[in-house]
Amino acid sequence: MKQSYRIWSLISILFFTFFFAVSPAFAQKQASSVVPLGQSIQIDLQYGAVFLSHDVLLSDDYWLRTGDSIQQINSQKVTSLEDIKTHVKDKKLIIHYERNKKMYTTELTSDQILKLLPFLKDATEGIGTLTYLDPETNEFGALGHQIVDHTSGLTPDFSEGSIYLSSIQQIKKSIPGKPGYKITSHQQNISPIGGVNENNVYGIFGKLEQNAIDNIPLQEVEIADKESIMTGEAIMRTSIDGEKVQDFTIEITTVEDHLFQFTVTDEFLIEKTGGILQGMSGSPIMQQNKLIGVVTHMYVDKPKNGAALSITEMMKKNP
Repeated sequence: MKQSYRIWSLISILFFTFFFAVSPAFAQKQASSVVPLGQSIQIDLQYGAVFLSHDVLLSDDYWLRTGDSIQQINSQKVTSLEDIKTHVKDKKLIIHYERNKKMYTTELTSDQILKLLPFLKDATEGIGTLTYLDPETNEFGALGHQIVDHTSGLTPDFSEGSIYLSSIQQIKKSIPGKPGYKITSHQQNISPIGGVNENNVYGIFGKLEQNAIDNIPLQEVEIADKESIMTGEAIMRTSIDGEKVQDFTIEITTVEDHLFQFTVTDEFLIEKTGGILQGMSGSPIMQQNKLIGVVTHMYVDKPKNGAALSITEMMKKNP
């Protein structure tokens, strides 16, 4: 997977190639205890449509724009890139596309369709970290922030989402000014461990498959409300080696309402990763044997420093 970096003072650390969101699909009564996780996952989203990832000039004065969705070609419905590729040899192509909830029609040549193909997307994949599991419902939460396209800022719907357990093969350390990242893999032709039902401001949510749950140590802990979060030592649970989940010490430095900041103090983690990596978003944070929050962001210039969201706020799923 290509790596791409932008320097911000504070960045989300979900590692993704192209990002989309969907409106909430279900609601749940907030649990009083859950299982903190920390496993690294690959997330695959199928859009059920074909979107432009970049503005494309088709002729001297005709543009297709980032976020345009191709709906039909020659009166045939389009839901994937394969649907479009079947028309590349057609002599005449009438496309119907949607922009800002309005439909438009234009005629393209086969050469123009070929020019368009590199800028079309019907799916994406990336990595993040599982946060918690509610063993009563099999529902999980991950990431702690919304999946949004970092280039366009668009959040079109996705039609289907799956997560796979991934294994950390290598670590590219974070250094000031340049975030590090995990190099991961997962076995081909294996079933997903869960499905994604929601992607909103506070992360992705869905249900884990029973066979995946059977392989997870179900050690429930109490959920702490945001008023219980204190400055001082805490534990961040995450994966940096294969599929192994480990606990690392951090120091919570400031707490403000449902947000707090922390510094990595664990010498082994600092030596291995430089601090926080892309792909660690979603790592659960515990204090006094209670789940208190989720890692959401890192500071690019100070990779030992990160930001987090209280777990009770995350589990609300909306502000």
